[in-house]
Amino acid sequence: MVPMGFNLFVILIFSVPLNIPGRNELLLAIVISSVYFWSIYRPTSMPAIGVFFLGFLIDLLNFSSPGVVIFILLIVYGMAITQRFRLARYNFLIVWLIFSIIALSVFFIQWLLISLLSLKLVSVSYFIFEMVFAIGFYPLLSIMFTWAHRTIADPEQV
Repeated sequence: MVPMGFNLFVILIFSVPLNIPGRNELLLAIVISSVYFWSIYRPTSMPAIGVFFLGFLIDLLNFSSPGVVIFILLIVYGMAITQRFRLARYNFLIVWLIFSIIALSVFFIQWLLISLLSLKLVSVSYFIFEMVFAIGFYPLLSIMFTWAHRTIADPEQV
C-alpha cells in the first residue's frame, strides 16, 4: 500500500489549486518516477490496474487530455515490468540512464498525442520541462523509495 498511497497523496496534493510553480509538470514527473521504481523493485505493490487508476485520477483532476496520462503511465509500467529482472541487477546509474531514455520517449509520445488530439502543434517547452523534472528528481525519489522499500514497505519487517 505504500507506493499506491504515496502516489495518491502526491496526486491529491498537486491537484489542489495551490500556487506551486510547475505543479503539473512536477506531479507527472513524480508519478512516472514512482511507477518506474516500484515496478522494478516491488511489482506487487504497483499493479497494472493501480497504474491505470493513477493515470485516470491525474487525467480527471487536472483536466488533461483523456487517456494520455493513462497511456504514458502504462508504457512506463510495461517497460519497467518486462525488464525488471535485468534492471534490478544493474547499478543505479544504468537504471537512471534507462529511466532517462524512457522519460524522453514517453514525453515525446505525450507531446505527439496532445498535438494530435488538439489538431495543432503544441509548444514542446512544457514537455521538455516535465522531462527535465522527471530525470532530475529521479535520484532524490529513488533514495526515498529505496529507504521505504527497505523499511516501511517491507512486509518482512512487520
